Amino acid sequence: MLPKKSVFPLVLLAGMLDVAGNVFFILATHVGRLDVAAILSSLYPAVTVLLAAIVLRERVSRVQAAGILLAVSAIILIST
Repeated sequence: MLPKKSVFPLVLLAGMLDVAGNVFFILATHVGRLDVAAILSSLYPAVTVLLAAIVLRERVSRVQAAGILLAVSAIILIST
C-alpha cells in the first residue's frame, strides 16, 4: 500500500536522511574514530522514538525517556 500524496515530502525526507546517515557513518569509519561512530549510530532507535513523539504525537514512556537520557549522557561522557 502506498502512502498518501500529502505525506510524500515526509517520506522523501526520511529517505534522504537515512542515506545521509549511512554516508556519514561510512565517512566516519574511514576518517574518524570507529568507536564514536558506532555509538552514535546505535542511537537510531532513540531518534525514531523522538520523531514518533514529535511527528505522530505518540507518548514517550518513562522507561523510553530514561533510556534516551542515559544514551545522551553516555555520548557526553564518551566525547569528553
